[in-house]
Amino acid sequence: MVLGLTSTAAYGKGDDAPPATAADQVLTWTAGDPIDRYLSAPKTAVAGRATIVFENSTATGNTTSMPHTLTFSVSDPEFNDDVQLNILANPGDASGGKHSVEVTLSPGRYFYHCTIPGHGMMQGILTVTEGSGEDTEAPATSAKVDGDRNGAGAYIGQATVTVEAADAGSGVDTVEYALGADGAWQPYTA
Repeated sequence: MVLGLTSTAAYGKGDDAPPATAADQVLTWTAGDPIDRYLSAPKTAVAGRATIVFENSTATGNTTSMPHTLTFSVSDPEFNDDVQLNILANPGDASGGKHSVEVTLSPGRYFYHCTIPGHGMMQGILTVTEGSGEDTEAPATSAKVDGDRNGAGAYIGQATVTVEAADAGSGVDTVEYALGADGAWQPYTA
């Protein structure tokens, strides 16, 4: 079996770069049918201007027209309180469930959550760094294969492959894998 791995850094533009524009840093959250988690959410960002995108649409898997919010808490002293964000989105709204807003993020941590009753598990923390420079180091990736082997070391029957990626600088946005020498790259979601 041939397994190729690639991953991309979440974001790593620094203070010594030209002045940032909102398009330089786009942070995207997505939601769908589940009420216990966002389908995707950034973990890290760099201080400065950013465009926050929240999409809860049929394209992101919302088949029930379930509304969700993306709200930044401003009442907990443990977290930053300088961005007042409360976006309500559902597939049937005037924007088709996709909304964006420009904000200015400060170094520190932002607590975000869905304010709809019963959706309390939809939450997380966005960590914002000063951005001391561009993150040019590639994320470290690894793959572990578990399964039965024959005497020659080849896997027999089924084998389970677990993929991991880590990046101390800007975090990991996505991990992709390909099977075989000519396999197509696809997102690793497990």
